[in-house]
Amino acid sequence: MKLVEQYNPILSQKCEPFDFNNPIMDPYKLAEELHKIRFKGRGVGLAAPQIGINTRALVMGMGNFETEEAKDYNSVFFNPEITEFSDETVLMIEGCLSYPELFIKIKRPTYIVMTWENEEGNKCYDKFAGMTSRIIQHEVDHLEGITFLQKANKYHIEQAKKALKKVQRIRKRNDSSI
Repeated sequence: MKLVEQYNPILSQKCEPFDFNNPIMDPYKLAEELHKIRFKGRGVGLAAPQIGINTRALVMGMGNFETEEAKDYNSVFFNPEITEFSDETVLMIEGCLSYPELFIKIKRPTYIVMTWENEEGNKCYDKFAGMTSRIIQHEVDHLEGITFLQKANKYHIEQAKKALKKVQRIRKRNDSSI
């Protein structure tokens, strides 16, 4: 399994529920693969469609990418459903492993309430705030076939593209001087 990038049509499809009675693959194996690819890409979240799998599953993890300690902070969510959004929003920069090196300012609610199932298919419920809330919202969007480009305003997209072009020019200049 590998990461799919921005033009793959699966990123614009609403994902099918994960069926614990007839799973597309073992839920533990799916979570392990998602975390492995997320960790390799140095990301904080990853959804199943980003590795080409049409099912409602996502992972999240934070920590030090230079050590194995980051594995202590891993979470997996099957069939997540956000049931409540805060009225208060905050504008922050987001990246996406399927859109390498593109960082865009996105406005999102500061907290969410969500239900989901764990690897055993048990129902769970919790409130998430701050960066955890933002990561989950970004990944749930992927499950709905929505990318962060669709959440950003045109001005912020253009600013992000200009910044990316500048980085690419600098990198090209540095590569040619070696």
